[in-house]
Parts: sequence; C-alpha cells; structure tokens
Amino acid sequence: MNINNDSISPMVVAPTLATIREGNDYLSVGDTGEAVLTCRKLLKNKGYSCDTTNKTYDATLRNIVKEFQSACGLTSDGYLGQATLAVLEDTQSDTDWLVNGVVNITAGKLARLGFKKLVLKPANVKELNRVCNAYKINTKTKVRHFLAQGIIETAHGTTFTETIYSPGSTENYADYAPYCGAGFIQLTWEDNYKSFYNYMKNTKGVDDAKIKTPSTYATQHVANTYPYESAGWFWHIHAKLNDLISSWAPLSASDTVKNVTDIVKGVPTDYETRLKYYEKSKTIFK
Repeated sequence: MNINNDSISPMVVAPTLATIREGNDYLSVGDTGEAVLTCRKLLKNKGYSCDTTNKTYDATLRNIVKEFQSACGLTSDGYLGQATLAVLEDTQSDTDWLVNGVVNITAGKLARLGFKKLVLKPANVKELNRVCNAYKINTKTKVRHFLAQGIIETAHGTTFTETIYSPGSTENYADYAPYCGAGFIQLTWEDNYKSFYNYMKNTKGVDDAKIKTPSTYATQHVANTYPYESAGWFWHIHAKLNDLISSWAPLSASDTVKNVTDIVKGVPTDYETRLKYYEKSKTIFK
C-alpha cells in the first residue's frame, strides 16, 4: 500500500523490492521499511547525498529521487517504481553489456532506453539475453536495431500483443485476422504463425499446436509463451535480418532502419520513431 498525498503523515510499510522489480508496486512519501533503506543506499552508491539510516520515504528522499530520475532520462515524478529501481540497481558500465560476443543487457539499460513494465520483469530480461545470444543478435549494431524495433512493437514494453487483439474474437480486426501481432517483434499473418510452429516442432522438438490453432487464441499463446523466441526466430531464421544488417553496413543508419522496419512491419512507415530509438540506443549500449 502506498500513500500518494505528501501531507499525510502515518507511516505505511513499504512494498518489497521484488514486487517493485515486477512492476507491481512502487515507493512514495509515507512508506517505511527495509526497501526504503536499501534504495537510500543505492542512491548513495550513485553519488547522491542520502541518510542511509532513515527507513522512511520522506519529501527529502522524493526530491533526491526526482533528481536521479531526471539525470537518467526517466520520468521525474519522485515515485520509485520499476524503471527507477532498475537503473538504481544497475552496476554494469555502458560498455560491459557485450563481452566476447556474449550479450548481457540489464533492466536498467532497457529502462533508460524507454522500456517499461513487461520487458523490465527480471524473467523477461533474462529471456531477452538468452534469445539475443541464441539467435546471433550479438553485435552492437544488431542489438541496437533489435531493441529499436522492439520498443515500438511492444508499445515501450507494455504489451506483447497488438492493440487490436482480443482473445477469441475477430471483431474490428484487420485483414490478417485472426493472426494478429504477438511477441517482442510482432509475429503477424497466418503463414508466419505456421512457419514458426514448424520451426519449433522440427528444429526445437516442441510440438505445440497452440502456436497456430485455434487461430483466435494463437496470438495470446505466442505472446504469453514465446514472446522472445518468436522474435529471435523471425529476426534471424525467417527474415535473415542479421545477415541483411551486415550487408547494409555501407548504408546510413536512417536507410538501414527504414529497411529493417519495412521487413518487420511490412511497410517502412514510422521508421523515424524507430530511428530515434536506434540513435538513443547508441548512447546507452556503447
């Protein structure tokens, strides 16, 4: 439970750090407990002047959190939620996320890029790294492109399904209904779902018919069960984007992002937004 009105004085036991990492709660003025104390220590480690003996989230701490959020490019609201905690807990330098071809992206760096909610959950961060390594998305350029597409495909990490999708229904769907977009890179159209099913069955030994049937629930199943696996398959196996990005090395970043967007989305519309995140990713994933 949180108290959002700074004028309210009763102290409330703060949520745990684990629930904050999952995006299920946050710290605000009035909270008290070990989670507050830990966050004070984390801020101290980041160079901020904090009383590391005070277990209360007071107005002074709120202002320090706002300063930290602003410095990290986060929403400066003074609430210590999932994204802020992720950045606070990130002790990895911006150059150590890729060592000897092994990708190890932190939730903190994803939060600084602009990801939220689902993508920042610890299990999903772990799966993102596994898929990047398994599907050879393991150079700076390839990872930056993958993330720049994924942040738009997932509405900044808030969903693994297309916004028009409603499980079990085809009402108001587009002409590719009912196989709407699912996953970190949205898997769309019946042929792509069936191809992914065949890949999982024949290559991975996973005969999961729910990937393709019933059609009205396939999107939900892929989004819940294979959000990153399907994205890695589409990127590396199906669309061969790793090879294409390498071949486009002489092109400008703008042209390459346009080409990648054309393959991911089917049309290069809104590539300017994806280009913005590609350029931003270069300042975080150095």
